Amino acid sequence: MEKNYVKDDLKKKYDKEAEIYDKDYSTLAGNYFMWRKIKTALFLGSFKKGSRILEVGCANGPYTFELGKLGFEMTGLDLSPECIKYANEKAKKIGINNIKFIEGDAENLAMFSDNAFDGVVSFSCLRYVPNPQKAVNEIFRVVKKHNAVVLDFPNKRSPWFNYLNPWLMGGGHIHDHHYSTREANSFLQKAGFREIRVKRILFTPKSINPGLLRVMKGIDIIGEAPILNQFAAIIMCTGKKP
Repeated sequence: MEKNYVKDDLKKKYDKEAEIYDKDYSTLAGNYFMWRKIKTALFLGSFKKGSRILEVGCANGPYTFELGKLGFEMTGLDLSPECIKYANEKAKKIGINNIKFIEGDAENLAMFSDNAFDGVVSFSCLRYVPNPQKAVNEIFRVVKKHNAVVLDFPNKRSPWFNYLNPWLMGGGHIHDHHYSTREANSFLQKAGFREIRVKRILFTPKSINPGLLRVMKGIDIIGEAPILNQFAAIIMCTGKKP
């Protein structure tokens, strides 16, 4: 049975945070965290400027807007109607015409035709989806043949999710799930993607004190090296549709 209550809970949460969600990325640490993900996604996906890119789970659009500024034709999709309303109003206010936001469910992208996008990205979304395989299958359907997607998952081997976040932040996100590299890879493989690659990044949380950011950047450099990167927080996966 589909876990509709999960989606209802998430919708309520992000509706309440529609006007403040992007504030986390306006800090020095939050901005660093976001751009590490964006740069890694651009490296893995090799997206060409002007490409039509779908972001699945965009909230109120912090990543979508930044990718739009880089010259991509962006469509942001999110379950929260309030986040979508806020993001569309913001896009109109600042005069960006290569971005649009649509309310929708990651598990059902029926509003898009097959092979509709040049690429798909998803940041910190699939971890909350009741059926991530169904969502990845839909992402496979809507991306064009021979093109790439970049999807991220929280690493279940990271000490941040298992120990530090509950201790420092007093608990985790509702309905959150963490995955191994093998599990993340399997989602893409089962959907039909090929040429799958994985890059594990970030030991720096976006909530870190700005005074510690320089130290944490150094830890990222060391920790993202082979072997140690098994404990990095974010698993970023790319695959191509054959």
